[in-house]
Amino acid sequence: MKNLIFILLSFVSFGAPAQAATFDIARETGLEFVAETRIPGPSDEMMSLCYVTDDLTVFGLRITSDIQSYALASDGCVAEYEQLYTEDKIVAAQALNLIPENVDPIARNDWQRNLSVYGLLIAAALGLIAVIIRRIKSLMGYDLRGPMRKKAAHRILSAMCHMAKCDSIVDATELAHIRKMARQLTGRSYPNSDIIHLVDTIDMSVGLTEHDFIAFGKGLRDREKDLMMQGILSVAIASGRMQPNEHEFATALAYGLGMPGEDFRRVLDNALAAATS
Repeated sequence: MKNLIFILLSFVSFGAPAQAATFDIARETGLEFVAETRIPGPSDEMMSLCYVTDDLTVFGLRITSDIQSYALASDGCVAEYEQLYTEDKIVAAQALNLIPENVDPIARNDWQRNLSVYGLLIAAALGLIAVIIRRIKSLMGYDLRGPMRKKAAHRILSAMCHMAKCDSIVDATELAHIRKMARQLTGRSYPNSDIIHLVDTIDMSVGLTEHDFIAFGKGLRDREKDLMMQGILSVAIASGRMQPNEHEFATALAYGLGMPGEDFRRVLDNALAAATS
């Protein structure tokens, strides 16, 4: 399992864009303190019994650690060990009361350690597999976005209908364009009857206040606000040119959404590029 995670992490690291931070992953040997012994060391100080572990690290942090064997160290299992200690030596040393009797002669993970180690590995493996599947789907042209939240999708549809009513007349071509863009931007389909009903309830002759424009974006995420602007701009330029009242509506909505000028120009450029493609 650890080898599989190591391979998957390496795959993601090498497949990441050059400008992005890559995974710094490594397999390392570690030491963990187990118990003090009565076995004298090179300088006659008593040595420590340690676990020798096989560790998987990411960005220098130990993610998993598997016990491989016992060893004796004179530095308290901090940096290095003097000699490995086999099961037979552990049993013999316990018989001589040199190592505590509660030490398991076999160096191995207990169930709690296995649960923490392999539970994390399984979660990481599933997460990495999901990332790889998403990348493959993206390369194959699948749409990875699910339907947008109903509230956000309806707000975007409403904003597009308001933009369409800026010139008072909404013909069948505009209705078809609104329906198409709503499906493309939100992932939700709206029947013509719902769009017509929404258009009929909008009276642009009354004029919208600053609070009305703020209400369009209330509770929306930044991406949803971008899509709203993209939708209303696509409606405005669908006829080939943007009318002054349409530009006024788009500017007021961008202000109400709190969208900076450079973001407004970016979304406008994207809408123009989509219209000419």
